[in-house]
Formats: sequence, structure tokens, C-alpha cells
Amino acid sequence: MVLLLALPGLATAKVELQQSMSLRSGLWSGDRSLSAKTGIASGTLWARGQASLEDYGELVLDGWIMAQSASSERGGLIREAFWRYDFSDYSLKLGRQIVVWGRADAINPTDNLSPRNYRLLTPEDGEQRYGNNGVNLSRDTPWGLFQGLWFPHAHASSIPLQPLNGVSYRVDESSRDQWALKWDTTLANADGSLSYFDGTDPLPVLVPGGLSGGGALVRVRAGHVRVLGADFSMSRDGTIWRAEAAWSRPDSDGRDDFRHKKPQLALVAGGEWQLPTSATLGMQLTWIHVYDHADARRLPPGLEREVAIRQLATSNQTRRDQYGFTWRLAKRWYNDLLEVEFSGAANHSDGSGIARLQSSYAINDQLMLKTGVDHYYGPAYSFFGQLGDNRLVFAQLEYGF
Repeated sequence: MVLLLALPGLATAKVELQQSMSLRSGLWSGDRSLSAKTGIASGTLWARGQASLEDYGELVLDGWIMAQSASSERGGLIREAFWRYDFSDYSLKLGRQIVVWGRADAINPTDNLSPRNYRLLTPEDGEQRYGNNGVNLSRDTPWGLFQGLWFPHAHASSIPLQPLNGVSYRVDESSRDQWALKWDTTLANADGSLSYFDGTDPLPVLVPGGLSGGGALVRVRAGHVRVLGADFSMSRDGTIWRAEAAWSRPDSDGRDDFRHKKPQLALVAGGEWQLPTSATLGMQLTWIHVYDHADARRLPPGLEREVAIRQLATSNQTRRDQYGFTWRLAKRWYNDLLEVEFSGAANHSDGSGIARLQSSYAINDQLMLKTGVDHYYGPAYSFFGQLGDNRLVFAQLEYGF
């Protein structure tokens, strides 16, 4: 309806269509829902279309339809559906849109505007994203690009939940709106930004919901957070340097409040180097400082304690200070037909992390074979260690047209 009102002359506009589609068939050794399911076969249709409407802007539609043999993650999703209109120095987007923030590699503490389905079986992390419905207005000026966003309703991410006997989960959607502001600037060989976000934390919290004759209830609640962020990147002597920082303030009531996330400061910084023979190496250091930190394992035994332990692990706030690093080593062979990437993240403070090996091979112009291994490790009372049951191996054949 919004698009129809905004485009009164659409019926007379010349429309130019661009589209891309892919059929994908995959086999996965397990799921990403912390379950015991194995040997999952998947079939998916992905599609993206763009319609240029001359003087009336552009329409974008992106989504997928999926069927799986042994998983609840099936059905379909419209990831994006928005209208874009550029006028003078302004750019306006209306509708469901994916907004990606952050210049660091893979780990982006300022990236809070678009939720993800972390249970979705797909080789690419970015394909787990989907958009919220909202308004995105930006203006390009001599001092940089200024951006303002407002979403009347925002979703939290879908996260894996540990199946437990006698425990049921209930997802509580957010009822609040959210908004954000950002300033981007570009120099000769560097660029950076400052940003502020006030809205739904994309990573929900776990809250005890009480006991009944049927067992215990745990609520998966979308929390409120305010985030002040900055990022920076520059190229110097063939090296790309990146840094990103974010200070987050949720609705926490202090040290003894385990029903909300704690305030925290997160930093990521590192470089990327081009190596001989078409190889790339990226390394980053990470640090998280949690304010008002408390150890949930000191609580009295019971539901409150068990949920608080899982909540701190899910929020990656099990320690006051966490130091770690990320890596990504990628190499191409056979005229770039084959690419192999070894990447991961390690938390030095608790000995946890993820190591990932992936490959993609272009069989021809339309057919692509992708394979990979995800290996989580570490103690259960850690962000990566709690995901140990999501270790998997996969192979996917993709036909693009």
C-alpha cells in the first residue's frame, strides 16, 4: 500500500527487470538447533529481483523457499522487499530492508539493525540475515554521508535453544520501535563512521518463566539496548587495517540482575594482507569488558540459576574481561575456480572458539559445489562451547540462473 501511494505514475513508467535465482541441494551431518538430528537433506530456491522504474525509483525483492528432511527450519522468507528513490543528495528506502553496519571482518559489535536466523542451514553467514520493515533516509554532503533509520517494529534473531526434558521455550517478540543515526566519512585512503542505535537487541535473552505441572517455562525475550559505535578502515602499503568499537547499554538493574544483559564495551582491531599466489590473510584482536559482571554459578540451585548460566553463555558475558582473536586465510586455485578458506574465532580467556573450513568450486558458469566443516569447542559455560552440538559437515550443489 505504501508503495502504491508513493508511485502514482507507476502504471506509465518503463520497467527494467534484473533477476537472479539459484536452486540448491545440500546434505548436512546435523542441524544448527542443538538437536540430535543427523543426515539432513535440504532443497532451496533463492531469488532476488530488481525493477528499475525510471523516474519512480527502484523496487527490490529478495527471498527463499526451503524444504528439509529432518528440521523445523523449512518454509520460506521474504528477506527484503523495499522501494528505493534517489532525489537530489538524498536516498530514501521504504519497506523491509537488510542494513549491515561495521567495517571489521566478521565480528561487528555495531551491527544491530538486522536480525538473523542462526538455525538456518546455509554455507554463507550473511544469508542468515533478514530485514525489518522501516524507513531509511540518507543524505550525501561534503562532510560525509548522514543516515537516519526508523523501524516501527523490529524482530530479534532466532537462536538455537538447548532441548531439555521438562523445559519449554516461549518466544516473546519485541513491541517497541527502534531508530538509529550514522555518519560516514571518507578520506584519501581511509574511511570511518560514528553511529547510535536505540532499539531491539538482535540477540534475545533467556528469562525464567516459572514452574507448572507441565514443567518449567523459559521465555526468549527481545531486550532493549542503546549502542554507541565507531569504526575505521584504511589501506597502507598493501595492508588493510580495520577497527570497530561499541559501547552497549541494555536495561540492566545492576550486578544481581540476570534477566537482562549487562552493559559492555567491545573492541575489534586488526589487518588484512595479500600474500603471494592469490592468498589473503586476515587477523584481528578482540576484547570485551562487561560492567557489573557477576558469576551466575554462585546462585542457589534451581531454575533461576540454570537459566542465568545459559543466559550469560548466550550473551557471551561469562567473564568480566574476554580477550581473543579471529583469523581468515583464503587461497584461490585454477584461475580462481577453486577457493578454500580457513577461518575462525578464539576466546583466549576461556579456551573456547570456532574453527571453520570451507571450499567453493565453480564446475561451470552455472554450477557451484560448496563444502564445509564447522567445529565449536570449549567449556559449556562459554559462548562457543555451548554450541558444541552444532558441529557439522556439509556439501551443497548450487545451480544459478
